Amino acid sequence: MLMLTRWPGFIFIMITRESLYYINLRQAYLLSPLYASRMSSRTVLFTSVPEEYLNEAKWHTMFGNKLKNLWIATDFKELAEKVEERDKIAMKLEGAETKLIKLANGTRLKAIKKGAHDDEAHGEASGVDHALDDEMDGESGSVAARWIKPKQRPTHRLKPIIGKKVDTINWSRSELQRIIPEVDALQAKHRASEAKYVSSVFVEFYTQSEAQAAYQMVAHHQPLHMTPRFISLNPSQIIWSNLRIKWWERVVRNFATLCFVLALILFWSIPVGFVGILSNIQALTDRVHFLRFILDIPPAILGVVTGLLPSILMAVLMALLPIVLRCKLFWPHSPNPFFGRPTDNLQ
Repeated sequence: MLMLTRWPGFIFIMITRESLYYINLRQAYLLSPLYASRMSSRTVLFTSVPEEYLNEAKWHTMFGNKLKNLWIATDFKELAEKVEERDKIAMKLEGAETKLIKLANGTRLKAIKKGAHDDEAHGEASGVDHALDDEMDGESGSVAARWIKPKQRPTHRLKPIIGKKVDTINWSRSELQRIIPEVDALQAKHRASEAKYVSSVFVEFYTQSEAQAAYQMVAHHQPLHMTPRFISLNPSQIIWSNLRIKWWERVVRNFATLCFVLALILFWSIPVGFVGILSNIQALTDRVHFLRFILDIPPAILGVVTGLLPSILMAVLMALLPIVLRCKLFWPHSPNPFFGRPTDNLQ
């Protein structure tokens, strides 16, 4: 009895001790030169910022000479799409050129093995005469044209199955010539602060104490405005697409996510119950007589169905659940310091 009364006290003492240790350790880390020298330690991210605060004058009035730098986030959706398209085309071009080089070099090596000289064998190896060198552009594989036919060059369709078939290298280079200036123009527009602002602001302060004070202060008189706030964020921890979310949109998304999780918990019992039924076929056939034909299955197959198959299905279900919840996690939240994705490459 005495042990039962002392056990909760021991637990409380250990929790208090570990909490104090954690606080001291965290304080020492925050004050360390390595951490204090980082810009992120003095930078606060404000989200759900009202439109009237999306200008530098308001922030300079609010924080005065404590404010060092200010960055108002912009709507980069179009820029991100262009960059993604540019990178996709560049990777396609790289893959096509690599394929062309390997194909031409393979043909050249085969010709050399037959005893032909490099300058004499290319016509026989590819069936292409020297006139193709003038026909093909020098930057589009004229050297490779010495060894392979034009129809052997990498191609793809602009649309699956029904699309026009085009030369991958020439098409990729023409598309890059078109899209790279567009990306440069959009980047210049964002650097000049001429793009549309979204409801998030990064504020850098001169000292850590000023940043911590701004992080903990009530920044707006209306609830859910200019909150949540984040400090010491690494760019890889920020969900950049969620910077635009407004306060009311966050409330709606949180409610929708909660409903989704509750429905998932409710309906997830259906496949789990089905797996449980598979593992107990004998009891099922005793209750549902028209399913007794299942018992006529060969014992080896029945053993797999009742033993191995439920285990595999349960493992698949348990593996899918965290993936579904994690995908849903990014939808309702503002930039999250614990479940961030790699930062988008907008360079």
